[in-house]
Amino acid sequence: MKKYSPHVFMILLGCLHGLAGQMTAQPLRHLFLDPAFVEKSEKVALHVNPPQQREVVIRPDKPWEQLMISLFLTVLDEGDKVRMWYICRDKNNVPNVAYAESTDGVNWIKPNLDIVEYEGSTDNNLVGMSSLEGTVYRDERAPADERYIYLTHLLEKDGGMVRFYSPDGLCWKRDAEPLVKFGADSQAVTFWDERVGKYALYLRGWEQRADSYLYRTVVRVDLPSLTSPLAVVPTEKSRRLWGKENPAVIDTEFPKVLATDEADPPNSDVYTISAQPYPLDPRWYVGFPSFFQRIDARKKGRLDVQFVGSRDGFQWHRYDRQSYANPGIVGSGSEGMVFMGPNLVVRGDELWQYGTGFYSIHGDSESRKQKADGLIFRYVQRVDGFVSLDFEAEGGRAMTAPVKVDGSQLALNVDTSVLGTLRAGLADAEGNVIEGFSAEDCEILRTNSTHARVTWKGGSNLVSLQGRDVRLIFTGARAKLYSFYFTSDQQ
Repeated sequence: MKKYSPHVFMILLGCLHGLAGQMTAQPLRHLFLDPAFVEKSEKVALHVNPPQQREVVIRPDKPWEQLMISLFLTVLDEGDKVRMWYICRDKNNVPNVAYAESTDGVNWIKPNLDIVEYEGSTDNNLVGMSSLEGTVYRDERAPADERYIYLTHLLEKDGGMVRFYSPDGLCWKRDAEPLVKFGADSQAVTFWDERVGKYALYLRGWEQRADSYLYRTVVRVDLPSLTSPLAVVPTEKSRRLWGKENPAVIDTEFPKVLATDEADPPNSDVYTISAQPYPLDPRWYVGFPSFFQRIDARKKGRLDVQFVGSRDGFQWHRYDRQSYANPGIVGSGSEGMVFMGPNLVVRGDELWQYGTGFYSIHGDSESRKQKADGLIFRYVQRVDGFVSLDFEAEGGRAMTAPVKVDGSQLALNVDTSVLGTLRAGLADAEGNVIEGFSAEDCEILRTNSTHARVTWKGGSNLVSLQGRDVRLIFTGARAKLYSFYFTSDQQ
């Protein structure tokens, strides 16, 4: 039987702590990720809220990172430890998947794993995979020796999307046969989708438009298993961008779920999606796609990150299409392009995200030969803070679709700043205000809180309404409402 080092044992122990933490019950959260949820409104609008970019947590300071830390990464929260897998390339442009870990999410180490020999030494943090396009997924439904999954694009004869698997995220093996016999040379995202009872795969697709150019898109593939190859295979008519001996790319074989459209600037397309169920309420799906504005022969350009939200993982909303994470100011090291990795680390009222930033633009390989490129940043977002219902300065009003009262009190995630106000009222499913719970009866909220309790003249107790379908009526000015939920005194 294989013996694991104390380092690996501690990782496995951390996984158990992480699972225990994930079992904590959460209230159903009503976010404003579906624009149709706000059925009536006046002088309010949905706005995307960028996170705060905090510190640089990973820099290219190893020989195997000498060209760059590459575009994609994954972070997994496993309780007392946050784990990261990121891509790097050495001076000869040889790619590798590297590993880092942290106990506080801010200070990271690159442990010597003693797994891969690089230039005669195993003192490195490489895990033995060389593909650029995967993301790591912890599959609780898989056998213990296949708990970690890395689905990635392999450009080889009879290649495609191949599954790597590992018991610990460090020592990896691969399936002999591709899971999906199409190539998708971008960030591949995998997770179990409880809503449909299948694994969801988000992959790169391509489509030819009226201008005769090919544009990148995102497609979704649903699979009952990650070990049984998909029956859909390329045909003679399939599009092949890398030659007949290499895998075909995805065109119309799977549902397209995200693409640029007429509201986007010309010559732009979507590069990634970084989609995932929202950990605080998996009824919602959130994504952090990078959008590519192409220049110079259509291969070079800059990228920023936007935010998309969904109820079903297929129809994604883009709201006001503002940047979620921008390239930095010139000289920041991230002025060329930025990407966001999947998965969110939840700590109190904060969500931590990790993304990459580059001084070079897409396609500028010559600049990287002069100076190593690629930084990994930590971003901080408030809980539920992706999209807010914003009330104009002169005052606004909004009414939601019906929701069920499943707690004894109403709590709001709201920021009124200093000069703003917000009130909440309750109406029945037909829109008739419930006596004693009107917005006019509500005590004015002036606060910045993720759990502001709502009180009316008669108090805050909603026991008499539990189980009923109600509509929420919000009135306010200069306020941002991120979400609301029903809670109990104990929560």
